[in-house]
Amino acid sequence: MPDPDANPFAQPEQAHATVVDHGWKVVLLNDDVTPFDIVVLGLEKACGMSEEVAEMVAVEAHNEGSAVAKRGLSQDDAEAMCLRLKACTRIPRICPGVGCTAEKDD
Repeated sequence: MPDPDANPFAQPEQAHATVVDHGWKVVLLNDDVTPFDIVVLGLEKACGMSEEVAEMVAVEAHNEGSAVAKRGLSQDDAEAMCLRLKACTRIPRICPGVGCTAEKDD
C-alpha cells in the first residue's frame, strides 16, 4: 500500500550523478617579452577573435597574469589553438611566442 504522507510530486532519487563535461579551454599567460600588438594580432588569427575582444583578453592577461582566450573546445582543438597562438606571436630572435596552456575546464 502506498504511503499516504508521501509527496506525489517528489522526483525519484537518481541512482547516479550526471557528469557535466565543460570541455577544454585555452589560457593565455602574461609575458613581458611579446609586444602587446603582436599578442592582439595572434589572438585574432589563432582564436578567431575581433580586435576589441582580443585587446580585452590581452589586457586581462597582462593585469591578472592569465586570461581565458577560448572555452568549450575538445582537448585536441585546445592544444592545436595553443600551438597556433604561439606560432602567430613568435618573432625570430626577438620573442618565442606567448605562453598559453590547454586546460580542462571546470
